[in-house]
Amino acid sequence: MMASTIQKSQNKIDSVIIVIPSLNPDQKLIELMQRIRSSISESVPVVIVNDGSDPETHLFFKKAASDDHCQVLTHEENGGKGKALKTAFDYILNQYPDSTGVITVDGDGQHTTEDVKRCIEYFLSNPETVILGSRHFSKSATPLRSRFGNLFTRKLISNLNGLKLTDTQTGLRVLPYSTLKDLLNIEGERYEYEMNMLFYFRDHNIDIEEIPIETIYIEENKSSHFNPLIDSLKIYSVFIKYSLSALVSFLIDIALFTLLVSLLRSVLPVSYIIVSTVVARVSSASFNYLSNRYLVFKAKKRNTSVYKYSLLFGIEMFLSGAIVQGLILYTALETEWMVKIFVDIIIFCLGFFVQKNWVFKKEHQKDSKQVKD
Repeated sequence: MMASTIQKSQNKIDSVIIVIPSLNPDQKLIELMQRIRSSISESVPVVIVNDGSDPETHLFFKKAASDDHCQVLTHEENGGKGKALKTAFDYILNQYPDSTGVITVDGDGQHTTEDVKRCIEYFLSNPETVILGSRHFSKSATPLRSRFGNLFTRKLISNLNGLKLTDTQTGLRVLPYSTLKDLLNIEGERYEYEMNMLFYFRDHNIDIEEIPIETIYIEENKSSHFNPLIDSLKIYSVFIKYSLSALVSFLIDIALFTLLVSLLRSVLPVSYIIVSTVVARVSSASFNYLSNRYLVFKAKKRNTSVYKYSLLFGIEMFLSGAIVQGLILYTALETEWMVKIFVDIIIFCLGFFVQKNWVFKKEHQKDSKQVKD
């Protein structure tokens, strides 16, 4: 009876495919394979992707491929971690149609096999949930660039997207098999792909749970192929485009407002600020909506949040015009555009809070669950 139970448990573990993207590996890849066999399973399938590694490192892939349950896929040229993961997912969809899910593991020794096994076992009890092995970034254990990058990204994701995660850049992830087909169509070829995964899970209401794992950095994380400048720009590209869209919209708003004020001041002495505000704000908001929809977020269709956004937009526009008009008429202030900037900054901050907690709350504010040790 005991042997039968152990065998069933082992069969379940073997239904989760281990995926290891690798670029220019060393002996640590072979040691990882040995630990997988001794600590996790002798027969769990492993898919390694050689992402255009240098020829002198190919011997490590050959050693790994000598394992009967290991398949090595090869890119002739380096395509990035995202592309390597997509190659593995496509292979698994075709070769392992009965699998339960996949677990992505870094090949440089930064994930212990104990943590890998624990994540797999928790996933098997929650097979439709994404499991993230989440590190905790203490000052003593984490190199400065890794600590800053992870903490900054975590705050940014939490504040702008309502997705509260301890570790947004973890490479240890268990993904349900049912998500793999859609993950092939997500944008990104390098490290930004892993961030885009999180947005996909958020937008499709797929549960995410975090399991604390050991934080390991070998030789101050020198083996990492993460380029702090290029890869960070790609990871934050959506936020950069969003900020640029907001800036251009703001400049359109101010420029049109200033022009219309000068033209209408003598024609509409009582209401020229209100009229200028409405025309300028509608024009800038139209640009902002279209640029965000088609260039920033690339949304294929509108959702119900557009109605909430429209209502908020109307309220913000009325408040901006009324407050600026009142300050110009009943105070000693005379420069309309300067007053408008001050007022709109305050309204912008309030509007951000309302968008985060009301307009986009249903779609975006889906917190992850954290599993305690």
